[in-house]
Amino acid sequence: MPALAASTAVNSLGELFSIAHESEPGYKAAKANLDASRARTRQAFGAMLPQVSATASTNGNRRRYESLDRITRTMHDRYHGTTDQLSLTQPIWRAANVASLRQAHEAAQQAQYQLEDAEQQLYQKLATAWFDLMEARDAVEFTTAQRDALRAQWDIARRGAELGAQGEPQADDARAKYEEASADEASAELDLATKLAALEQWVGPAEDLRQPYLIDNMELPNLLGDDLEPWMTMIDTHSPALRAAARAVAAADEEVSKQRAGHQPTLDMVASYGNSDQNVGNFPGQPGYRIRTLTVGLQLNVPLYSGGTQSAKVAEALALRDKARDDLEAARRQAMVGVKTAFFSWRAGLAKARAAKIAIGAAEKALAVAERGTARGLKTDADVLAARQQIAASRRDMRKGRYQQLTSYIKLKATLGDLSRVDIDELDQCFVAQLSEMPSTAALHDGSAP
Repeated sequence: MPALAASTAVNSLGELFSIAHESEPGYKAAKANLDASRARTRQAFGAMLPQVSATASTNGNRRRYESLDRITRTMHDRYHGTTDQLSLTQPIWRAANVASLRQAHEAAQQAQYQLEDAEQQLYQKLATAWFDLMEARDAVEFTTAQRDALRAQWDIARRGAELGAQGEPQADDARAKYEEASADEASAELDLATKLAALEQWVGPAEDLRQPYLIDNMELPNLLGDDLEPWMTMIDTHSPALRAAARAVAAADEEVSKQRAGHQPTLDMVASYGNSDQNVGNFPGQPGYRIRTLTVGLQLNVPLYSGGTQSAKVAEALALRDKARDDLEAARRQAMVGVKTAFFSWRAGLAKARAAKIAIGAAEKALAVAERGTARGLKTDADVLAARQQIAASRRDMRKGRYQQLTSYIKLKATLGDLSRVDIDELDQCFVAQLSEMPSTAALHDGSAP
């Protein structure tokens, strides 16, 4: 499996998709299954074509001839014999072969839809792991900044206690908050390592992965709309998992037909051409011979009794068809749950992003007031640090809400089998490689929806 370290600039979801598309074992297994299904289709078609075989043999013989009348002398022969035959069998009526061919076609279509679903699920899992990792990275950066801010507040409180401006309890409380923030930072770093390990199962080693940053003032369009019903109506016709399950039911129907055909007669056209050469006759003194034989005819086979084996096979096929129908209904329900969950998760993420955006505006106003108050002696440095912490927390929450929106969009599109590289490339436009490339945050205060 290729490692991300081999790439000089792996910093987008589209690039990760390219790596996973070529190396992820589950997707490669689905491709192999499709190849096998197509090969089985060729096998089923081949069973309906003429079957031609040739046989040949050559033998050296030694024969001892002794008459029972005890008068004729014993004779010994050495002779050579050869035989060869060309045989042809053309099925004329074999209902099981016809059903097998139809079943193979259905199974091949099922494998095709399974491959599509495997690709969509790979994209969904990879995107989820990608945004989880991005959220964990933001948490590390936030907890680090919070730890530094609380360390500064502890220093302020400690100096105040030394100067008698405030008591020791305030300084101890500030230190406790700093120690708690340090523990939060360590926990966030461990969570980041865990999320990185989760991503590696799709793309291989990713120690040198560089993630971009979500543009804070990027306004996500309303990708899913306000009405769930249009998405629900697309499930039966778009979901690859559901379409694969439907093809499995069709294949199970053909299996029933194939096993029932085991009770029916079969009719074949058979033909053979043979040659037999022998140096001497079958008895001493007879000359050798050469025989040419051509036969053409029909061969009818009527099954009468198989000990109940064929009836049991029919019963098994009927039970498996019932299972396939239940699997189809389960796939439909699963797709419905997936679409609904993704749609409502999108709306929840949208609400979180909107609330956080408003909180950022309020926190930045509070920061401006604190900075002016500090200059006039009305506020302390602790007030400024607190306002900056609030801005950082609100910005983290806004990104978290948008990650939830993007993940939900990908999940819904993947459930319906409509997620494409074009969609991913468009989502990658919402990110920049470095924070220094981030556009101005002035647009955050225009009151527009994220």
